[in-house]
This record gives sequence, structure tokens and C-alpha cells, in this order.
Amino acid sequence: SIMAKTFYPYNSVPDYYPGKKETLTNIVDFTARRSPQALYAEYPISPTSYEAGYHKINYKTLANAVNGFAWYLHGTLGPGENFPTLAYIGPNDMRYNAFVLGAVKAGYKMFYSSPRNSITAHAHLLDAVACKTILVPDPQPPMIPSILAAFSMKVIKAPTIDELINKPYPQYPYEKSFEQAKFDPLIVFHTSGSTGVPKPVTWNHDYAAAYFTMIQLDPPPGYESNDRLVQANRVFFMLPPFHGANHLITLCAAIATRTAWIYPLASAIPSAKVLADGLRQTTADAALIAPPTAVDLAKDPELLDFVSSRLDTIIFAGGDLPQPFGEAISKKMRLVDVYGASEVGNLPSLRPVGGYIREDWHYTHFHPDIGLEFRHLSDDLYEMWVVRDQAIEEHQPIFKLFPHLTEYSTCDMYSPHPTKPNLWAYGGRSDDIIVFLTSEKTNPTTMEHTITSHPEVKAVLVAGAQKFQAALLIELIDEKELGPSERAAVIERIWPKVQEANQHCPAHAKIAKTHILLLDPKRPMGRAGKGTIQRPLTIAMYAPELEALYADAEKLKPLSTNPDVKPTEGPLSLDNVSAVLQNLVKSQTGWEKISHVDNFYVVGMDSLQTLLLTRDMKQVFQLPDIAPSTVYTNPSIEQLSQAILNISQQIKQSEEETERNRKLAIGKFLQLKTSLVDEIAASNTSTASHPGASDGQTVILTGSTGSLGSYLLLALLDNPFVSHIHCLNRSPDSHQLQVERNESRGLQTFTNFPPGRVSFHTINFAQESFGLDTEIYSQLLKTTTKIILNGWTVNFNIPLSSFEQQIDGVINFVKFANQSSTRPTIFFISSISSVRGISNPEPKIPERVINDDDDHSAPTKMGYGESKYIAERLLNYAAEKLHIDARIARVGQIAGPAVMPGKWNKWEWFPSLVISSRYIGALPDSLGSEFNIVDWLPIDFLAEIIVDLTLENAPGLEGKASVFHPHNPNTTTWERIIPEIMKNTGLLELVPLKEWLKRVAENATSGGLEIEKTVQSNPAVKLLDTYESFSDQVNLPEFEMEKTLESSEKLRGAEPIKPEWIEKWCKGWLV
Repeated sequence: SIMAKTFYPYNSVPDYYPGKKETLTNIVDFTARRSPQALYAEYPISPTSYEAGYHKINYKTLANAVNGFAWYLHGTLGPGENFPTLAYIGPNDMRYNAFVLGAVKAGYKMFYSSPRNSITAHAHLLDAVACKTILVPDPQPPMIPSILAAFSMKVIKAPTIDELINKPYPQYPYEKSFEQAKFDPLIVFHTSGSTGVPKPVTWNHDYAAAYFTMIQLDPPPGYESNDRLVQANRVFFMLPPFHGANHLITLCAAIATRTAWIYPLASAIPSAKVLADGLRQTTADAALIAPPTAVDLAKDPELLDFVSSRLDTIIFAGGDLPQPFGEAISKKMRLVDVYGASEVGNLPSLRPVGGYIREDWHYTHFHPDIGLEFRHLSDDLYEMWVVRDQAIEEHQPIFKLFPHLTEYSTCDMYSPHPTKPNLWAYGGRSDDIIVFLTSEKTNPTTMEHTITSHPEVKAVLVAGAQKFQAALLIELIDEKELGPSERAAVIERIWPKVQEANQHCPAHAKIAKTHILLLDPKRPMGRAGKGTIQRPLTIAMYAPELEALYADAEKLKPLSTNPDVKPTEGPLSLDNVSAVLQNLVKSQTGWEKISHVDNFYVVGMDSLQTLLLTRDMKQVFQLPDIAPSTVYTNPSIEQLSQAILNISQQIKQSEEETERNRKLAIGKFLQLKTSLVDEIAASNTSTASHPGASDGQTVILTGSTGSLGSYLLLALLDNPFVSHIHCLNRSPDSHQLQVERNESRGLQTFTNFPPGRVSFHTINFAQESFGLDTEIYSQLLKTTTKIILNGWTVNFNIPLSSFEQQIDGVINFVKFANQSSTRPTIFFISSISSVRGISNPEPKIPERVINDDDDHSAPTKMGYGESKYIAERLLNYAAEKLHIDARIARVGQIAGPAVMPGKWNKWEWFPSLVISSRYIGALPDSLGSEFNIVDWLPIDFLAEIIVDLTLENAPGLEGKASVFHPHNPNTTTWERIIPEIMKNTGLLELVPLKEWLKRVAENATSGGLEIEKTVQSNPAVKLLDTYESFSDQVNLPEFEMEKTLESSEKLRGAEPIKPEWIEKWCKGWLV
């Protein structure tokens, strides 16, 4: 239901406000007549000190100031026609608000530009709003002459506060009704510029009225409104006066809800101290501050203690607050995150009745009746949209601003709370996402927050768009100039915090020590008026330095052609490190003699020699954490030798600790999920076992729209023993998506799915009953005889925790199978990555689930393999505890279709390798020990084998899951298929893998194409890390296949990769 109520300060007076909308100017005049002493705001009397106390501005004084400014414009410029734009930049005082309403009365509109804008941005904005006049206060702000030099305007003197407050003025007539004025402009300001060039935004009176209504929506039952923490209370306001938030809150919301706003010193930069000093002079219920002020407050425990003793609530708005700082504040007082934007306003939010849950401070529960939708972007990130709804559009201000739109993207990203519904945590801007040259993406917010928490750091920014690797820009709190050795020392001190941040981001987004840039203190990061970083402006400002940083880092890449630089063998010692360094230093400098204690820079080493020495050390000692800063802070052979030993030991300890923590996390995760199976067993509601017959099988298939899923569905449809298939997918319209995906894969002839044999259902794996209607779920329980669990996120960069929903889905299918009267078989599509890390194969990896509770070393070191391992363990445990028929297939490399139509996905590693090879004109002559063995199975063969193994009624081992290894028993080698690849691509040159990698990278950066076109032509650039790992592979253990071969006639008849298959695949990619 829509619970909006229109509220005005005196809506109990029916002759003036019979529930209708009104303009701000008329509400102020009415309030000044009916309740002249009602408090509007408090301003410090002095702009520089609180000691003189506060002006108490009541509505009579506010209305007088508005009339005074209107008469001033009338006398200076004459009545306005068509609302000419007037600009103003001044100190943080009440003139900003009085000028807005006075200009409206006189027929003008005010435009407020941030004093932090560049002169170019000022000129751009003034031109965009057709501004011909600027009001200038006394004293004149320092940027005014430069603005006037760049953009010519008429200059008039701005009236002082004393002139507006202390001199009485007659009423300036304003006779428009709301209906007459609603489309008239109220104010012009600009977006923050955090995402690019600031853009002007004009609000009209209709927008303001819709905003009034939105912020006063009644909360649903069981909830309280966060907005009412401030409404009709005293609130200390610390946001800039020229920002849209000021006019939303201290003009619109204040007047509509009778909130009294308390202002800081007019000339002071917002800080925690300014807030605390103000609270020593006056009282407040809450404070509204920007994130930089919140960070400032959290970093000073003494100030935080004092502020928390004077306030109940801190509200932060205008950006995100790093976790450590939010936690510090939330332990002392209520902390509320308010979302606002220039276009949509400040959105109302909720909290449970009678409760403030401190640990949820970072999450927002938005009011359900404002039309928000969160649309999935990637992983756990969703983009916030406002969707127009006729029933509620009177409190959707965005559509007063853009009446032609039916929906609006805020470009802000949120992540859902892992367990609590309707709670959303801010995740940055969708335009903050960095797209690397490999087309991989990263959201830098978490990394930036982590590094910002270092005590020496003021702000950080991650860059790297259209580069192979991320770079880090750091602005220090200390603004003194630093020499090379001092800068190197700072980087070394901050490095542990960077390493901490690296642990929580994907491999392609990690920061190397060579990619850190300390900013010039004379050129701080660009900032919006609210204090948030302007990312594009800052990156553009430091573009030359970033290019130089990347160029220097390129010089640090190992040169495998250098015969004098070879990796050391055996453990490092002080003696052998010193001896190697002696040779390396002489090699790079040409010095004939250098003692162990000579300072390199006193002797004469330059920056290029430092770079080259660093490059050689990285290759010789195989230590990626060596950087130029290592040399600058240890500028002698003696110091550098010890530093290298320390780095080696730290890396070893860090790797050991990381591995221990990884295995511990797997164990805890497994233990937690195993307890859920125990709960199913404890409340066992299973019925007698009635296994399905070999005919008339009803099969549940998850992930049918994926590559393998599409062929599994076709294989099931082709099997005469399958009567019906239920496709359970996460996508909203999986039937239509199935058709589209089949068409895109070259399966156009397989897009007709007769409803008598196939049903499509949208599910949530982690929800009770999968989120299905009770009737559908009940029918599935009664009829399902086989379940193929194929749906799984294929992403090798995300951590184990990101797979929790899929793992919970496995448990829910266990519960389903246990409840079902048919006791269906569960067939799980696992991966060889679930056991590739096994430490002691015997001598082959066995066809059984690996119970290695001692160390959990079986899965490869990535979330994907770990999640498959845990799913296997849970199914094996369910087979033991619940006697469920569980079967597992550890799938290896899946090739394209052999017999059926269709294409091999060009973005997988082998198609990408072939496409890029044709692009650069060469093919690698070897793929390393593991990938030189070709045991691939065509996808259509594999699908048929899995269906046969699923439908087979032969019972598995009692109390254990059956495990199959469906790999091609008739292997071939890379060398044998090279001629067919060269024949079908026209390639003539074979090169070593390292040379091939070098050419792929060079072509990607030198082609001059847009990133999308580069990746289309040279897709291997996305997978360089994967290919580089080929040469590092040791001989991995083989997989047992005896039981699988015994169970599958089709697998026994599999052929090695055939020339006609390679021809078919190449045509699919290259034509």
C-alpha cells in the first residue's frame, strides 16, 4: 500500500493548507505570520570563532531576509523575465538559502558553483546555464578574478548578512499559486563531478513538493523512519552550502518538517574539530556530515568520545565510509548512512522498531514505496534504479526533473546483506568499475577503503583502465616534499596495508609495489564540494606520471634472453645473496669496485640503473615484492642483501600463513554446511524408498542455459527413457534465454521445447523450496526421479564465500531428495579442480570423494575448485547419513561439439589461443607438461555420457557417493594436433610459449584499437595469466578411470581428437 501523507507545518489550518501542495516561498511567508518565533536555523555570529555565540534565525527573520534580497534584486537588476540565472560563491552562511527564495520572488533563479571547481569547470557550467550576472560578497573569494577572466559576467555586490537580518523590509509580493509556479525553476546547482565533468541540474517547485512528500512517508508496520531521527529536531549540518544536499535538507526538508539546522563556522573547512567546537557552544540531537569528516572523527578517539557524549546520532551522506572508521563510530553512537543524489533526492530509509543494530551500520533498508529496483550487474553487485509508478509518482521527484523517463539509473551499486533481506550496502559507482586491457573488471572500493585506513594516508585511488595491471595513487596526510629515499621509505611503510588489501581482491586487480605513485603535495586529488574524490579528474591530472610509472614497471619485467641473469638455486643465504648482488651491481653500473658498505647513490647510481638492478633482482631471486623502493631504502650491498633475505622470509611466512588460513576457512565452511545435513537427518521426514523405473524418468536439470547445460538438455530430450525435464534456472525467463543461448551457440534447430516434455522454472537455490510455488514444489517432490546439478558460477577469480548460494542449493537438493517419495538420484557435475591439489595421490587420483580433514589440500587454490570440493564432501556425507544415491562427475577439459551442430565458445582458453595465434601470426610450440596431453571430450559426447551415468539404475557403493572421471581415454598430444591447427588457420610459424605470450601482449597494447575490438581480435590477452602458468606446471597425477569406463560404453568408444573436429571448430571461430 502507498503510505504517503502530505505534511506541511500548519496543515491543521484548513483555510490555507487544505492538504494541497504549496511553494517554499509561500510556506515561509505563512509560517512567518502564524509562528514568527519558530526556529529555522542557528549560524555562528563570527565566521572564524564560536566564542561570540550563535544567531538564532526564526521564520520572521528568514522571511525578512528573503524579502530583503528580492527587493535588492528588484532595485539593482529590475524584475526578472524568464528567470535569468544569477551566480553566487560565498562563505557558508544563511545567504545561500535566503538568496534562493528571494530570487524566486523577484523572477530570477540562483546558480551555485562549488569553489573547488577548476576554472574550466566554472566556465563550462556558467555557459551551460546562460549566466550573465554574478553576486560577489565582501571579502571577495580568491577564485572570482580567474572565473571572470575565463567567462565574462556582470558583477554586482552581494548584500551582507547584517543587511538582510537586521534591517526590516516590506513584503515582496509573490502571488503565484503552486499550480501556476510548479514548473518554474527553484534553483540551479551542479552534480558533484565525482564521475566526470559537473553537470547543471535545475529543480522546479514540483520537484520540491514531491521531495517533501517522499521524506515524510510513513514507515511500514514493524519499522521506524530514519528520516524522523532529524525531523523537528536540532541537527548540526556539516555539508557544503552550494551542494544540492544543502538545499534538499536545510531548505526543502527543514521548511517542510520544522527541523532546526545548526551551522558550523562560515570560514572553516569541515572537520571533526569544527563539529566538536560547535557542540561545546550549542546543543544538537544529530549531526549530518560527509564521509571525510566521519573519517576525521573516527581517527581521533578523544574527539569521538566528546561528540558521542553530545549527540545521539551521526548521519553521513555524500559518499561511502570505509569499514574501520564506520565501526569505530557505530560503537559510540547510532550511525546512519543516508543515500542522496542531485537528481533523485535523499531517499527515505527504515530501521526495525525499537532497535538499532550496530553491526548493520553499513547497510540501508530503503522505504519499499519509492519505486527502487536493484538490477544485477556482476557477482554480488546490483545497480540501483528508480522505476516510475503512476500510483506513487507524486513522491518520485526524479520524474519531475525528467518527466519523459519511465525509469532512471542512479549508477550506484549495492550489495545485499548475506542473510538479512532488504538490507543493502553501498558498493561504489558503476562508472568507478575499472576495465583492464584484458577486459577483466574490478570494483576498487574495498581496496581503496582498506589502504585509506593507514595512518599516513589521506586518500587513495586505484587506476588501470585499458592497462594490464592496476596502479595505486596515494595522497599523504603529511604535505612536505619528499626525496626519492623518503618516498621509498613511505611506500615500504604503507606496503603491509596494500598487501592486506591485495588479499581480498582478484588476481588481476592486485597492486604491485612497482605500481604505486605518491602524489605531489602541491597537486592534491580533485575533490567534489562534499569532499569525495573526483576520479576522472584526478586520473587525468596525473596521466603523464601514470604513463611513466607503467613505462618504468615495464622495464622491470624479466628479460629471459639475458644470459647473465639466471634464477638462483637452493635456499638464500647472506653470503650467496651478497655475491650475486655484487655481480648485478657491477653489471648494471660498470663500476669495477664497490664495497659491501658503499652507498650506491653517493657513488653515483641513477634512477635508470636502479630500475634495471631491480629488474635483475626480481628475476634472479624470484621475489615479486622487490621494487625500486627496496633499493632506495637499502642503498648498499650489505643492507640490500639483508633486505632481500627479509623479503624472502616474509613471503615464505606469508604464503604459509595464507595457506593455513585458506585450509582453516575451508574446514570451517565445510563444518558449518555439514551441520545442515545433520539437521536434515535429525528431522528426517523421508518416505520409503521407491526408486524410479528405467522408463518414464522425470529429471530436474539445473543450469540448462549454460554451455554444457544446453547439450545435457538435448541429450535428455533425445533419450527415450526420459518423459519430462524440469529446467531450474536462476534467470527470470529461462525459456526465452534457452532459445537465445541455443541460437547463439549455433543450435538454431534446437529451439523448440515441447511443454509436454520440458518445463522451465525460475528458482533461488538458497531459498526454502527454491522459491517455487508450493504446488509446483509438491509436484516435483512426487515425480522427480533424477536430479542433475549442473548450474554453477564459472569464475576462477572469486573466493569460496561467493559460492555459498550454490553450496546451499546442493544442501537444499539433498533435503528435497530426502523428502521425495521417489528418492531421486543426485548427479553433481564437479570439476578436476576439486582434487587437483591433492598432496599424495595413490598413484592416481581415485574414483572416490577425498576425505582429507587433516589439511583440506585436495582442491586447487581458488574459490571455484574449493566450492566443488565442498559440494562433493557434502553429497558424500548425505549418502552416508541419509542413504541418498549421490553421483559425481569430475569433468576436465570440455571441447566443442563433434557430431552435433554448435560452436566452441571462443572465450575459452583454447579457442582464444587459436584466434590470437592467427592475429599475431604464430602458434606456441608447447603448452607445458600438463596441457601438452590432450584428453579432451567433445561437449556433445560428454553430455550423452553424463545422461547415461545419471539414468543408470545400478546402485553405487552403500553409504558413499559414486565418483566418475569422464575424460577421453584415448589421448593425443599438442604436438600431434599442431599441423591441423596450422592447416586451418594458415599459420606458418611456431614459437616458444614465452615468445608467443610476449607477442600477444605487445599486439594488445600497440594496436591502437578500442579495448572491445582488441579483445575480439586478440582474446588471449584476457587469459595471459592462465597461459603463463602453463610453463610452470609440474607433472600432475593422472586420474583413475576404471570404474567410469566400466560404467560407460560411450566413453570406452571415445576417439582421440580428430582432424575434422579441429576443422569444424576453427571454422566456427575464424569465419
